Amino acid sequence: MQNLRIPGPTPCPPETLGELSRQMINHRGPEFADMQARIMDRLKTFFRTSNDVYVYTTSGTGAMEAGIVNTLSYATAENAGDVMTPGTPGASPPTARPAPPP
Repeated sequence: MQNLRIPGPTPCPPETLGELSRQMINHRGPEFADMQARIMDRLKTFFRTSNDVYVYTTSGTGAMEAGIVNTLSYATAENAGDVMTPGTPGASPPTARPAPPP
């Protein structure tokens, strides 16, 4: 068994080394879309839900910021179905709106 040296040395099974030697797929291509659809379906099973599951690719603080922004943002007719907002820590998020008039 070979050693994977990041952050290692970590024993790396031959099956994993074989998968790592495969050609990369295009993240915008149909093969990736099929793989992502399968993963999202399995995540629904894992979380025991029939609702949509969202994968948020950010640090924990980025996900926390999105949760806080969406909790504190008020819903309007145009954004009533929105459930998450990507943002940059420290920047004004796009959904930060002033409170509606009384």
